[in-house]
Amino acid sequence: MEDVDRRIRDLDSRLDDLQSEHESLSRKFGYTEDLDHELGSIRSDVRSCEGKLEELDGELSDRVGDTERTISRLVEQVRLLEGQLLASGGAQLADLDTFSKDQRALARSRERGRQARSLLLSDHDRTTYQIRLRHRRDTAGELRAHRTTVVDAVGTLLATRYGSRSRAEAATQLGQTIAGERGLCQGLDRESRLAEEAESALAADATTRAEKQSVIAAGAKAEQRLTLGLRSRLADAVRERALLPAWFVTVLGSAPPARSTQKWLETATEVLLYRLTYDITDQVVALGEKPSDTAQRRRAWYEKLRKDLQRW
Repeated sequence: MEDVDRRIRDLDSRLDDLQSEHESLSRKFGYTEDLDHELGSIRSDVRSCEGKLEELDGELSDRVGDTERTISRLVEQVRLLEGQLLASGGAQLADLDTFSKDQRALARSRERGRQARSLLLSDHDRTTYQIRLRHRRDTAGELRAHRTTVVDAVGTLLATRYGSRSRAEAATQLGQTIAGERGLCQGLDRESRLAEEAESALAADATTRAEKQSVIAAGAKAEQRLTLGLRSRLADAVRERALLPAWFVTVLGSAPPARSTQKWLETATEVLLYRLTYDITDQVVALGEKPSDTAQRRRAWYEKLRKDLQRW
């Protein structure tokens, strides 16, 4: 609609330009009555199109609203039928809330791995610190090259006759090099402070990685096993057409969509993993209560899932 409106405005502008040219031609030649009529007819057609577009826009909005209301009624009817079927004992209920001791142990291992990984530098921070070290190394190299140039220039001054061209060129080069050296010294002092911080951070990160590597690896392996197991359980429930829990249907629907099925399955599996990790037993709210600000990692995971669930 916005593109159509823009094109109509452009057409209006062009018609105005044509009318101005027409008036100019009228003053010059006086035989433009037919052109004037045509311009008026075109402008009338444009106005008519604007009116029809406004009517279509209003009709489209009404139809969208009607469709949304119809979908809402269908969803409620499906939920009512599912509830009645469940109450009658004639349907199989998918069990997505029962977890084995092995699964709970894997969830704890995964959480320990995540906690250990959070102690490490992020890829962005590690790269930033490495760049700081490289800058200091490059600046130190430039400074050494400048000092070599200074020594060479001084040697030329001592070895050449006063007033000679070689001596004058060496004197000029010496002055420029000394000025550049001062700037490099200042830069090196600044970069050295940043580099010391970078060296300390990278050294601490290397130590932590060495100490936590086994915990992180075990956590990653546990997450892989859990993800495969929970995904398989959910896929079995869908294949057997079992009734999914209310908390699941509320956010993900009673069946996978025809499109983006893979993404739906990934999101659903992650919700199961979240409920297992934090022992969520709420039968209505999929993610349970909102975590406090102090639980930063859990809060971040909660917000990510909440955002992912909005598309379904």
